[in-house]
Formats: sequence, C-alpha cells, structure tokens
Amino acid sequence: MILAGAAWTDAFKNRISNWWLLAGGVAGILYRGKDFFPAAAVVLFLAFLMFRMGMMGAGDGKLMAVIAGYLGMDAGIEAIFSGLLVGALWSLCRWWRDKGLKGRLIYLCVYFIRIFQTGKIESYGDGQLRKQPYTISLAVCMAAGTYLYLMISGAVAVWTQTRLRL
Repeated sequence: MILAGAAWTDAFKNRISNWWLLAGGVAGILYRGKDFFPAAAVVLFLAFLMFRMGMMGAGDGKLMAVIAGYLGMDAGIEAIFSGLLVGALWSLCRWWRDKGLKGRLIYLCVYFIRIFQTGKIESYGDGQLRKQPYTISLAVCMAAGTYLYLMISGAVAVWTQTRLRL
C-alpha cells in the first residue's frame, strides 16, 4: 500500500510525499527492528550521490532506502534493480517512440567522457533534459519492480517447497 501511494503521488504530483516515506520507514522499523537501518543507510547514501549528480529526485532515493530497509539488503537490492530495469525499459520505449534514443545515448557517453577527462562529477543534464517529455516516474518503476520481485521470489519459494515435498 505504501509503494502504491508513493507511486501515485509521484505519477500525478511529480513528487513523493514524505508521509508515504515516513509510513514506510515506520512499517520497516516495526517489521525488522534495528535490522532496518544498515540496509536503508547504505542505499540512502548511494542514492544521495545519484541525487547530487542530478540523476534522480530525493524522494526516489528515500523510497529506495525504505525498500532496502524493509526487505533487507539482499532482497532490497534485487527489488531496487528490478525497479531500475522497469524504468530503463520504460525510458527506452519512450525514447524509441520519440526518436530520441540515439541523441540520449550520445549525451550519456559525452557525460561520462567529460567526467573522466575533468575528474569532476557534475550534474547530469541541463534544463532541457529535465523537462517532462524525458522524465519518468521512478517511484512507479520502483513499485512495479518491487511487486514483480516479490511475486517471482514468492512463486519460486512455493515451487521449491512443492518440489521438496515430492
């Protein structure tokens, strides 16, 4: 429910409400206790770096931290990568449709070349790239990826237990 609420606010208001993040953090602490904090802290630190580079919003990073804290480091990372994969596929489809894929890949390559040449990490993109046609709702992707991960891992667990009984 928390993921769905965060995804809804991101999709329709272009920001994730801190109330959803707070509710997710409280649920994670109640569910995992002090084990919530290490995974959430590591993911929050890495997400903060991506935020500072201009690659995602602050709410997206906090949502990733809640996912990792709630599910634990291993399952959380797998769920987050599932969400990033959903986002990558969504972006590729949009760029392909708008015939902007080639230009975006060139821009990405130039960005990394500039980082290697100057040794300075700078913000990814300019005002042109952050406009609505090129942005996706990462919370929607995180929710979809997490749901997908939970369904597949649950099905695999049931299938494995069923095979062991035979």
